[in-house]
Amino acid sequence: MHFQGRLDRECGKKAQVPDGDTSVPRTSAEPVAELIAAGEAALARGDASAAFDVLGRAAGGHIGGALLQRFATAFATAGRYVARQDAVLAWVEQILAQVVDPRERASLLRARIAVCRQLDTARVLELADEALAAAEAVGDHEAVASVLANAAFAAYRRGDARGCRTFAERAAAASFATRPAQYDALRAQMFAANAAGELELVLQHNIKARVLAREIGHLGDQANASNNLAEVYLELGCPHEARACAETAAQLARATGFVALEATATMYQGVATAEVGDIDGAIATFDRLRTAEHHPFSRIDAAAAHSYWLLERGAAGDARVARDAAEQVLEMTIRAGGDNRLTSLYACIARAHMREGHDDASRADLERARKAADRAEPTALSMLALAAAEVLPAAEPQRQVVLSGARARILRRAARREDPHAFCVNVRLNRRLLELSGGVPADLPRSQ
Repeated sequence: MHFQGRLDRECGKKAQVPDGDTSVPRTSAEPVAELIAAGEAALARGDASAAFDVLGRAAGGHIGGALLQRFATAFATAGRYVARQDAVLAWVEQILAQVVDPRERASLLRARIAVCRQLDTARVLELADEALAAAEAVGDHEAVASVLANAAFAAYRRGDARGCRTFAERAAAASFATRPAQYDALRAQMFAANAAGELELVLQHNIKARVLAREIGHLGDQANASNNLAEVYLELGCPHEARACAETAAQLARATGFVALEATATMYQGVATAEVGDIDGAIATFDRLRTAEHHPFSRIDAAAAHSYWLLERGAAGDARVARDAAEQVLEMTIRAGGDNRLTSLYACIARAHMREGHDDASRADLERARKAADRAEPTALSMLALAAAEVLPAAEPQRQVVLSGARARILRRAARREDPHAFCVNVRLNRRLLELSGGVPADLPRSQ
């Protein structure tokens, strides 16, 4: 079977080229080089949908040498932007079976890792060694850095802090000469710092990464770094700074047509809105995201935030909606390998069941949250503690043990922050747990 026909079915109905746009060839015998150039141009002007369509047409032609490297990078990027990694992955795996040139294989293996990261983190980790060996063998340092960053992301999402640190250390030890490779190396290190809860280090890596992305002129990478900054500012207790970064990320994501990044930016704007007291406004934002089309991980993260803030609002019917939001992404979370979010999701489901009067179900989901906690990021452990405080009876000794442990952990983490007061007071989850375990300390240092 000719692969173009298969790709057409993967992509569905092709996007139409706008009237008056003469940059995209329209004949059935379109030169591949011209199609690739047109696709790259469409990406540059922020029309990811048109880029994916044009590059999909190029996929049916003969592509080799340096042109294949350009095409694989552009097609993978366009596929990520419009959330069609499945179609790109189908093309990569079809072509890989036919390609023997080492440099071409290195490009394809890099592209496969890039599109797999949002679909199946376990597969990324299975394929990483092969992709790294291929890139190193041909001296493709940008491919090495890209694979390390994506593998670190996969390990982070799977709750494998040790594996994440290994990829990050390899990235930090390498002497990458180009800015794109340096950007990816910083991302690898950022994921490891995030997994370890080293928030100031996460902040530093992301600030540097955004500077590099600006120097490169890559708007999608700027949007990604801005989203990461929004996330860490929220964890540090700086919601106003987080909102500013998320707004920047949303603008940049719209300019590039990157659907998932815009959805993630919108989610962080919602969380920042909630943290400053407008929970109703935040939930309205999360409601809109439930019906949006975006990547699995952005959907998972949005559902976790939605569920948590519904429970914090606690209006009539919120528990049922919160449970639905979390349960709807559980299968996706397991399938995609988002193990670091399972504790948060199960904790929210347990809290919702308790409020609905389903005592046995709440206990069962609390236990599921606990079993997933060895793969959870630090914040998720606090979600588990909050669920335990709500599900377990006040007289049960384990409840006090969990709350005391959460208090000690939060204050220990606060002591490492530049602004311990903001970390403990401006992050609602931290404040709630401190209030439940004896109150917020009055003498928390503030940044100058």
